[in-house]
Amino acid sequence: MVSFLALLPRSLTTFLYAVAALLRFYGNTDTIPIPRIPLTILDWSLLAFALGTASLLVNLSLEWNAGNRSRTQAEDARIRAEEERTRAENERIRAEEERTRAENERIRSRQREARQDDLADEERNKADRERERADRERERSAARARIQNRWIILEIRHKLTPSPETRAALTDLVSFLQEYGE
Repeated sequence: MVSFLALLPRSLTTFLYAVAALLRFYGNTDTIPIPRIPLTILDWSLLAFALGTASLLVNLSLEWNAGNRSRTQAEDARIRAEEERTRAENERIRAEEERTRAENERIRSRQREARQDDLADEERNKADRERERADRERERSAARARIQNRWIILEIRHKLTPSPETRAALTDLVSFLQEYGE
């Protein structure tokens, strides 16, 4: 229907200009063809020309409207495409931010795990050092206890049976303690 209405003003304009030309050049200027309407053929030609011009203006208006509509549709399509591009770009940026956020969270998680591992290693090392120190202290205490036991035994032997062997053993123990005493 719209295409028919778009063709009608063009066809009507052509027809009316043709009728105006025919009446103007081939008709008698003083003849009144319809007695009830007091218009001469020249007046009818002028009327056909005026109607053709009106039809031409309607045609031009329809063409102008169609051109504006197509430009508006093209502009709307361009705007929609631009909005879609912007929306896609925003989505890409949001996805990139999400990936960055997830990567940062993974890095922080790994750093926390590394700190926890370092703290656990430090605690293990501290416990190992404490154990080693306790072991050394036990060994020193055990060595002192052995030396003290040896001294007591030698002293008791010497008191019970004073002999040159016990005296020599006590002398050796005293020199040992003087040399390596703790």
